[in-house]
Amino acid sequence: MRAQNLRLAILAGAAAIGAAVTLTGLSALASAPPERILWQVDADRGYSADVVQLTFTGEMPGGRSMISSPSSLNVLEGLTAAQLNGDARQPVSFHVLRDAGQFDCQGFAQGRHASGECQFRGSQSFAQLLASRGAGRADNAELYRMTVHNVGANYLDELKSLHYPTPTVEELARAGEHGVSVRYMRDMALAGFPAVKVDGLVLARDHGIDPHYVSGMVSAGYGSLSADELVQLHDHGVSTEFVAGLRQAGLGRLPAEQITRLHDHGVSTAWLAGVRRAGYAGLPIDTMIALADRGVSAEYMANLQKAGYQQLPAEQIVKLRDHGVAPEWLDHLQKAGYGGLTIDQLVSLRDRGVSADYLAELKHAGYRRLSVDEILQFHDHGVSADYVQDVVALGYGDLPAQDIVKMRDHGVSAGALRRAGSLRRRLSVDELIRLRDSGTI
Repeated sequence: MRAQNLRLAILAGAAAIGAAVTLTGLSALASAPPERILWQVDADRGYSADVVQLTFTGEMPGGRSMISSPSSLNVLEGLTAAQLNGDARQPVSFHVLRDAGQFDCQGFAQGRHASGECQFRGSQSFAQLLASRGAGRADNAELYRMTVHNVGANYLDELKSLHYPTPTVEELARAGEHGVSVRYMRDMALAGFPAVKVDGLVLARDHGIDPHYVSGMVSAGYGSLSADELVQLHDHGVSTEFVAGLRQAGLGRLPAEQITRLHDHGVSTAWLAGVRRAGYAGLPIDTMIALADRGVSAEYMANLQKAGYQQLPAEQIVKLRDHGVAPEWLDHLQKAGYGGLTIDQLVSLRDRGVSADYLAELKHAGYRRLSVDEILQFHDHGVSADYVQDVVALGYGDLPAQDIVKMRDHGVSAGALRRAGSLRRRLSVDELIRLRDSGTI
């Protein structure tokens, strides 16, 4: 009964406040109990009057182990509140009885603090119980580790009720050292954590996975994740909200590795939902990552669809985005009569700084519809829409684009064309250029 009370006090206190655990030199601890066991009791932690902070420190040649957690005074048999509260330093002694062993402690108390040394005695009856349950025979070092971390018969019973395979004595001791309490394993099981091995609980506890995280994953449709997968997601900062959002965005159940990659590359669930609304459902994970990495928004993809560029491969969408092809520019191009251009043509026009206004002005000038190469020729050689309008008005609108470029390069202005018009016949382009070069027109 006394051991049971101690277990409840330790578990309740650790859950509410948290037990401080420090472990060094574990290889030495695994081979033998500590050569020296120190204890401290602190009654000034702000707990209720019958609860103190109990700390055990085990010292051995290779290191030390320490555990500190709240404990009820009534399980420290022989230590009283009056002894702790006394002003004068006085000797004290008490016993701590647990399933795996017993601490017999002596020391001194004064002013709500006490400290001293303990002797440890492992419970051979508990060692026999472990062996009968199939956990193996615990040596004195393993009994010490289980005693200090309060791993007892109820621990074994809880594992059995949760359908965990029987752990070894080493696994039991390690689980206690890593803070896997009865309450933790029970709450994790209720949340949906898979009962595979105790080491899975240790792994989850070490990485800060709590029952709330597990239940959130279950609610999001990921109830069969292994401990390793949960740790991978948790370590990468993948929230349960993010996983739920993946399902809402139309993605089925993804492997943990793919969820992690999406999250690491900043692929938000809002972006995924927008991409789906834009008509790009079912994109491969690599494609989503490539688009998100290049800053391609869902709105951009939707506007490409509206502009007639539907279901483009990801590399083409990225190419348009990287070269600054804006949906507004595409819309103006179409209004200027230049819809249906290829991706490479659009990129060429945008890279050379051809504006939609320029194309609209060329169209307004009355010149025939130009090819992309002709547009680039005009633009690169400074052929303005006003110049084209003058060429058309003066009767030269039927010239090939390269001839208009040649005239512009040689300074054949609208005035020169008018002066040439006073001659008896229409001159060829080469004649116009010779006359302009010689200063005749």
